[in-house]
Amino acid sequence: MLLYIALPAFGLFIFLFGLRLMSAALLKLAGSHLQTWLTRLTKTPMRGTLVGTFVTVLIQSSSATTVIVVAAVDASLLTLRQAMALIAGANVGTTITAQIIAFEPYQLILPILLLGLLLLLLPQSRQIGFVLIGLGFLFFGLQLMSKNLALLLHLPIVHSLFLACSRSPYLGVCVGLVITAVVQSSSAVTAVVIALAAGQVIDLSAAIGIALGSNIGTCATAIFASLGTNRPARQAALAHLLFNVIGVIVVLPFYAAFLTFVADTAPDIMHQVANGHTLFNVISAGIFLLLITPITRTLERMS
Repeated sequence: MLLYIALPAFGLFIFLFGLRLMSAALLKLAGSHLQTWLTRLTKTPMRGTLVGTFVTVLIQSSSATTVIVVAAVDASLLTLRQAMALIAGANVGTTITAQIIAFEPYQLILPILLLGLLLLLLPQSRQIGFVLIGLGFLFFGLQLMSKNLALLLHLPIVHSLFLACSRSPYLGVCVGLVITAVVQSSSAVTAVVIALAAGQVIDLSAAIGIALGSNIGTCATAIFASLGTNRPARQAALAHLLFNVIGVIVVLPFYAAFLTFVADTAPDIMHQVANGHTLFNVISAGIFLLLITPITRTLERMS
């Protein structure tokens, strides 16, 4: 039993290590002026959403983007309205990770790691080297998970849970929420879900349900970051939570139709899961932008 858990867990650890290393190096490359750039480029909600998407694609972490946004609001550099647009974009940007993973770029692991190590020897390119090494570890961890996650089916409780998630998207959402709140990375959970789907451990219904839940679970990072901050910063963290909760509430009543549409977007389940994840966040962002004025007013009235 220990072997069934240890191998996938080790792969997850390598994946998270690579993700954190890459994200930290990209943040250093962006420099200390990132918050100032966000302030200048978010004059309208649509521009804010595009900037939030771009920044999250750049640093590969919606949690990091959201924490930066909360800090900027706490420092009075951003308004709540600007923060909400950035958060909407961050949720769209984080889906790019899933799209990359769906292409199974495992053959690039060794060249990426070697190039990263070579760049570490050059002082001016050191952070780029860390980015590439982080990316290499990310792909290596994903490969380990992909090869060993099927072992989890040998555990009766895990097998029963996956079957239950296939029958009930609500349970899938709850599972994704809890796991992501613990792991603190929706990208990692989505990667695991794609690997499980590729290994035919779970079906599309369970995969999408868990992915939806991961969007809510990742809000825990921003909520923790907002503790001890001023009122607008706490409201920004709450806006992040509302964004994902509202999106899930809107999609769940039409879950069967949503699955049917997602299944038609690609011939293989890995791309279907990635596309479903992206589609959900784009729909959520659209709804959030349409309601940004009343949501802002509601949050501002809250204590």
